Formats: sequence, C-alpha cells, structure tokens
Amino acid sequence: MKPVEVAPSSAAVSVAESAVPALPEFSAQAVTETAGAGADGCVISVIIPVYNTMPYLTELLNSLEGQDMDKDRFEVIAVNDGSTDYSGEILDVYAKRNANFRVVHQENSGWPGKPRNVGVDIARGDYVFFCDGDDVLGREALRRMAEYAQRHDVDILIPKMVGLGGRKVMSGLYRATRLDTPLEVALRSLNPIKLIRRSIMIEQGIRFKEEPVRLEDGMAVTEAYMAAGRISILSDYDYYQARSRSDGQNISIRLIEPLGYVGSLSEIARIVTEHVADAERARALVAALFIRKGLRFYEGKRFLDYDDEGRGQWVAAHAQLLERFLPAETTGLFEGVHRVRVDAIRAGRLDELVQLAEADLASARNPDLVTLDATVSGAQLQIRSYATDRTAHDLVVEDRDTGQKTGIPLVAGHGGLLHAELDSAALAAALQRLGNVWLSYNAEATDLRRVAMDGEIPSADSNKVRYYRTAHGFLSIDVRKAV
Repeated sequence: MKPVEVAPSSAAVSVAESAVPALPEFSAQAVTETAGAGADGCVISVIIPVYNTMPYLTELLNSLEGQDMDKDRFEVIAVNDGSTDYSGEILDVYAKRNANFRVVHQENSGWPGKPRNVGVDIARGDYVFFCDGDDVLGREALRRMAEYAQRHDVDILIPKMVGLGGRKVMSGLYRATRLDTPLEVALRSLNPIKLIRRSIMIEQGIRFKEEPVRLEDGMAVTEAYMAAGRISILSDYDYYQARSRSDGQNISIRLIEPLGYVGSLSEIARIVTEHVADAERARALVAALFIRKGLRFYEGKRFLDYDDEGRGQWVAAHAQLLERFLPAETTGLFEGVHRVRVDAIRAGRLDELVQLAEADLASARNPDLVTLDATVSGAQLQIRSYATDRTAHDLVVEDRDTGQKTGIPLVAGHGGLLHAELDSAALAAALQRLGNVWLSYNAEATDLRRVAMDGEIPSADSNKVRYYRTAHGFLSIDVRKAV
C-alpha cells in the first residue's frame, strides 16, 4: 500500500486505492496517511495519539490486533505526531498487515490534542475510543464495550481501568457496573479513556485543545458529559491497562505550572456551570471538582515542595476561581479540613496552609513499633499511629504468598499507644512462610499502613516464630521453623 500525501492546503483528497474518505484541512502541516481498506458497519474507531512510545507501542498494537471483535466492525486510527523513534515505522508495518488499521503521519504538534482531533475527523465508527500508545486493551474489550453500548443506547461508556507497571487508578470508581451514571460520579473521571458516540463530538463541535495546556482532555470530556443522554460505567472485565512508564514520560506526572492548570480547571467549572440548569447542583459539582483537582495541591509534601513564590501562585489562582464560581456564601459546600483550606485560600493565609500540609505529612507517616516483647505464647506489641484523620481499627498480618489477612484486636493504652497480643501458634497456622504487619483503619482492611520497626528494637522469638525487622525497616513475622 503506497502512502498517500495530503497537502497542507487541501480541503479534500481522493484516495481511491484505500477507499479512505477525504481528509479535513490541517493547518500548515504536511500529513501522510497509510491505511488499510475499511468496511461498512464500523462500530468503533480506536484513536491513538503516538509520540515516541516505543517499546510500549507494539504491546498496544498487538492487543488491538488480537481483539476478538470482527475486524470489519472496528478500525484503529494511529496518529503519529512526529515521533523521532521507530514508532512511525512500526505503525506502518501494522497498517500494511491489518486492513482495519490506519496511520496518519504529521509534524509534531507537541501535545495529544491535535492527534486526537485528527482521528475524530477521519473516524468512520459510530463511537470513538481514545487510548494512549503505551497502554494495553483486554482481548475482549472492544467487543464487550460495543455490545453493551449498543444494547443500552449509551452515549459515553467508562470502561474499567486497571494499573500497569505500578500505575495507580481510581479503583473505587469501577466497583460495579452502572447503567445510568450521574454527573456527580462521572466527573470523577476526566481522562479521555472513554467510548464516546462520535456524533456528539461532531454535532457539538467538541475539540481537544491543541496547544500544550493541562487538562485539555478533561475539558473535552466534560463537554461530552454535558451533551450525553446516558453515561455508563462498565466494570465486568479488565478493559484497559494504564501504564506507568519507567522513563517518566507520562504527561500526567510532569511538573505542573499553577496558572495554566487553574485556568484549565476554571474552564471545566465554566462548562459545568453553564450546562447544568440547577444552580445549586452546579455549584456542588464544581465544589467536588475543586476538592479533587484543586485542594490536592495543598496536601503534604506536594505543597511543601513548592517555594514561597509557587505557593503564592497556587493560592492566588485558586482564590480567583473560588471567587468566580464558589463565592464566600457557598462555604457550606466544604466540610472539615477542606473547609479550613478553602477559607485559608480565600484569605491568602499561606502560613496556615503550610501548617496544614505539615500536619498531613506527619499524619501520613507509617505507624511505628514502640516495644516488642516475647511471651510464652507469642509477642506483645506497642504501636504508635500518627494518623490524625482516622482511627486504627485493628492489626492485620498479611501472608506474603497468598495475600490472606488475619485481623488481631487492638487495645488503646496510655499516651495514645496501641497494644496487641500476637499468638505464635495461630500465626503459624495462618501463614505459609512470612507475614507483613499492618495497621488497618477500617473494618474491610482496605485502608492499611505498614508498621515500621526501628533498628534499635531487637527481634523476638516465641514458639519457633520470629518477629523481626526487614531490610526495608518494617515489622514482619517468620513462621517457617514452626510449620
């Protein structure tokens, strides 16, 4: 298949050989497309902005090539944004062997927005699905999403996402499938990893910002939410694996500049305010958005890592956002430490915000083992918890091999110390080899912090069970001699 050259000034180009429809006009950039022949009945157009994503790119392309959905029902549109590695050549290889793969080569635009827009413009599917070039799809992902969206007339589908390579995701969002997802829940997810009815984006003129701005995907996704009739969360399968790149090239983890970021956040707040008719609900949505996307910059180490000038920029920018969308009379929308922080931002009290961040840092500290004493039946522990925003529920011993957790009651003692009695025989029965020791802050044992052990505290042995300090400084239990 020969590449198709599209001149920068062309409004339409006939591409008979590959049956690709005319491409839109692009601003002052040469574009080359390599395409496989498409077919009628395309349901999903997978759109991938690609810039220097090797060696991860092949894993994504393999996962798309191996989808169990009929190939005439989906297409892959990869937009190579001027990659300087071998990404472009790899894309062409896949396009030549897959009739439903299409590749657009363009000069580097510097941000994912333009490649996504290019993909939307030439997409043939009823839905577009955005993904990143270093992530992976489950083999059944596209078929399952298409079937669910078509069966239930879904406009925007949020598929279950899991982390890859240590990437953290909002696992709580995907606990259960929700056919009708309210904005209060949907707005927790502003990333572009969504199945979106293409007609919504075309008819509403929804475009990704093409210049390097933060939250450019969040702005476009919020506009789509506002236009959608039905938003669903699909959690019955691991649809999408989002990668944390070892080279640190994920855009989301790069240094954030306050003024630009808050400007984008303000734009999202404007979209919500202008489209949600109920003013009280709109303010509540913006307040929740500000807690997630604004107040997080004032927490612990993140705020303390900024110098005085940087802290002042965050406070000044956020104070303007609050004045515009959440004036003083709406303070009731915030509770607890959130309200304290919002009041301090409004008043420009930097010292108070620093103190709150320092308290966060202390509260986030791992609990410490204070004393460890062997007994006839096991061991007695005293532990200090530094968490000021939560109360320890019990001690948890987790089997390193199976992940099985055993709860041990805690008793509050003098000076705020927590006491626990460990039974060696019971632990030997519960563990295969080794166990890690945690404090749990809820009954479900999902909010855990590992117990640290100072090197000056000696290990203890009881009934062939050893209570010891790991190389990384945490309390652990070894039952191998007892079983």
